[in-house]
Amino acid sequence: MSDHAILSPSSAERWIHCPPSAKINAEAPRRDTAYTTEGTQAHALAELKARKRFLGGVGPKTWAKEIAQIEELWGEIPAEMRIHTDTYLEALTEIYQAFRNPPHVAVEQKVDFGYYIPDAFGTCDCLMVGRLDETHEMLQIVDFKYGKGVPVSAERNPQMMLYALGALLSYGDFYDIGAVGMTIVQPRVKSEPDTWTISPRELYEWAETVVKPAAKLAMAGEGDFAEGEWCRFCAIKGSCRARAEANLQAAKLEFRDAPELSPEEIGEALTLGQRLKSWLTDIEDYALTACLDGREIPGYKAVAGRAVRAWTDQPAAFEAARAAGVPEEKLYERKPVTLAALEKVMGKKPFAAALGAYVTTPPGKPTLVPAADKRPPITGRPTANEDFKEE
Repeated sequence: MSDHAILSPSSAERWIHCPPSAKINAEAPRRDTAYTTEGTQAHALAELKARKRFLGGVGPKTWAKEIAQIEELWGEIPAEMRIHTDTYLEALTEIYQAFRNPPHVAVEQKVDFGYYIPDAFGTCDCLMVGRLDETHEMLQIVDFKYGKGVPVSAERNPQMMLYALGALLSYGDFYDIGAVGMTIVQPRVKSEPDTWTISPRELYEWAETVVKPAAKLAMAGEGDFAEGEWCRFCAIKGSCRARAEANLQAAKLEFRDAPELSPEEIGEALTLGQRLKSWLTDIEDYALTACLDGREIPGYKAVAGRAVRAWTDQPAAFEAARAAGVPEEKLYERKPVTLAALEKVMGKKPFAAALGAYVTTPPGKPTLVPAADKRPPITGRPTANEDFKEE
């Protein structure tokens, strides 16, 4: 089963919660975007770096050849991508070094969980298994996500759990695995990897009680449609009737008769607003696509947006500008490299030794997020320690 088959690990959260959506999505045309192409290129580069570091067999000639192949397929590798794939490699190295002895490492490892989902398998970006301490051995599953949109948590992540399940079925007979760790590295969103650990017993229980029943319904096209976070990548998210009914029902908020909303009511309105905003955006995208395809959406039409000028031949244009008397220095801007780019050039340790005194990490701009977010809250009110100091 490929990653885009009916019951793929990447869409597990959706088909587990909304089984009948599986077949609909499997039959929908798959459209590659600039984001999916970017992600594919980043994964290819990350795989090459991981193989070079942990598996060997990637010398200078092989490295140059494979880099050339990556760029031939997807274009020149951006500097940012080189930096973020290095961050992924650093995360793998830290996990590797946490084992008591060098663990077994597999990159782009196919894992089979067909016992629970017939003919189903997935591919782990990286897995490691070995002795963590004197009492047990550990299986570690690591997934590299290059997207810069929504943070993805490793905790009870169905995609990661299916990868871990398949790896446990493959390696469980050869290792006395006492714990299974799942790590998501998402360097464009989170500065640190996100890790969650589960016991093999809990993982098998989840597979038996959650995965098997949901997979059976999904393969039969049965079960109930259900709205939730898993709608984000659904092919019919903009036209799904069950999602529309759920959002319209949720919109019927009732507020108390008072001049101002209470903090509780503000919280309810914010939560509802984010939910409805996402739904309406998906409806707009669906309607635009329909209009562009020649279908009619009563009351709406597609029109050309603002056009942005671009050079047809920049070198020739600049040559003409020089001939017209424009000085060379007016044609180019000199910009300093970013902190991350300079650190990449120098290496982490030399960078820290030479320039560490000039680097600071100011607090980020305050952002409103749901209470479930793992980041600690900030407040303008003084802490107990600050109050004590003032006295």
